[in-house]
Amino acid sequence: MLNTVSFRAERRSVLHSGVFNKELASSLAAGAVIMAMSFFFALYFKITVLYLMAVVLVFAALFMLFRLYVFREAILVTVFDMEKRTITISLKSAIGGRTSSYSLNDLADIILHHISMAPENMDAVQLVERVAVQHGTVIPGFGKTEDFYTVELDLGGKKIVVFSARERKWAEAAIVELKASLSGLVPESPGRA
Repeated sequence: MLNTVSFRAERRSVLHSGVFNKELASSLAAGAVIMAMSFFFALYFKITVLYLMAVVLVFAALFMLFRLYVFREAILVTVFDMEKRTITISLKSAIGGRTSSYSLNDLADIILHHISMAPENMDAVQLVERVAVQHGTVIPGFGKTEDFYTVELDLGGKKIVVFSARERKWAEAAIVELKASLSGLVPESPGRA
């Protein structure tokens, strides 16, 4: 079985992950709920120290609930069932999910694939960098070519990405581990890049 949150080969957001991330989104959502509740309770109850302590506790609880259940990472679960001879790939996310099953007999190979993404509009990249410098900030890695190494299951012409990494060694390690656990079912080729 392979569980991973790293299964997409896509660019990072223009909004730096240190500025806007799932923790910030969770705290903003929890704050919005607290504000709405505060307006309601302020109409009927006097605000005391006990009230403020309850607000802090409710905010912390809401923050954790939003982070764990609403703004959580999508998880890709790939299960190789030797008895049923199936491969089940499930995407579990906060809103729904999907599951696909394939025959283990259709697995032709596990492939290493390299994807390189260069910026499409360098003029826009330079403009954004100049504006950022004028505001006294820097966006690390903005406008740089991004490389991804994906692990793909070749299911008779259909290729499905089950893992993605920015470093080749992690993708190669995943291939070695998968092929070792599926010994004899997948050719021992090192994959291709």
